[in-house]
Amino acid sequence: MMIRALTLGLAACIAALSAAAQTITIDDTVITDYRPVVARIEATDSAEARSRLQGVVTSLRIDEGQEVKAGDVIAVVTDETIAPQISALSSRIEGLSAQIQQQTEDLARAEKLLADGFYPKARYEREQTALNVLKSNLKAAEDERRSVSARRSEGDIRAPADGRVTDVLIVEGSVVSPGQTIARLVTLEGLVRLSLPERHLAFIGEGKELPLRLPARSGAAQSAQIVKVYPALRDGAVIADAVVEGGLNALVGERADVLVPVGERTAIVIPAEFVTTRYGIDFVKVSVGDRFVEAPVVLAEPLVTTGEFEVLSGLKRGDVIMLPEAENS
Repeated sequence: MMIRALTLGLAACIAALSAAAQTITIDDTVITDYRPVVARIEATDSAEARSRLQGVVTSLRIDEGQEVKAGDVIAVVTDETIAPQISALSSRIEGLSAQIQQQTEDLARAEKLLADGFYPKARYEREQTALNVLKSNLKAAEDERRSVSARRSEGDIRAPADGRVTDVLIVEGSVVSPGQTIARLVTLEGLVRLSLPERHLAFIGEGKELPLRLPARSGAAQSAQIVKVYPALRDGAVIADAVVEGGLNALVGERADVLVPVGERTAIVIPAEFVTTRYGIDFVKVSVGDRFVEAPVVLAEPLVTTGEFEVLSGLKRGDVIMLPEAENS
């Protein structure tokens, strides 16, 4: 009987705690008001992929908007004069190798005759010098062929960094010169560069965290931490780098709303899970006597930092509200 009583008491305590967790008592909360400041998303890093050869673009493997990794081959430039040079050098190397082989054999026979006293020493030394010259010429030809072959590999245009392609300035079949830009890339992942009006400089500082949202997209706020403020204004704007939690998928030049604090006030705030909406009207279960009834409320927009709702009317301090599904459970 005692064990059963303890079990029933424990169950009653758990039920009471569960019910308490599903209800909250309304009280005033200090909230911060934010004002959206129009900013622009800029690329933190930009790079250009350039050609190192003069030739024809025989392969183009990228398009605007495509993401690339550092080292990816984005285009191939072919210099049609390289292949004949390599062929000519290969033929020259073959000829020099044959001459060296013949000269080595002749020098071996001359060395035997010289030892027997039947071959002039001066002539032997001239032939030995000629063999050394042939070997030097062979080495120079091989080095030149390696150099020309390396130039052929320079035709592979590689992405200089991880990023997104913003401009492709040539088409397949174009004739390009050394140093000509093939494509431009920017990076926008994680670290973004903001351009904000100068009058909001007081709200911008290294280490500060500000909510940021893209109004042209979902409008959901993301936390951005300022990591660097540049010392020079540009066209009347403050330039700052910020780290966006979770990264930011945005276009270069896209508008962003940076939410700067303008003041604090007290308000009634409730979590979003306590609200149900039917036919465009918001309801909250409020304690009236010994039961809970649904009462209509007027809500403001969700708070940008927490997602909770500010209650404009329908609730007051001291009211007890319950989760919509708690009474059924």
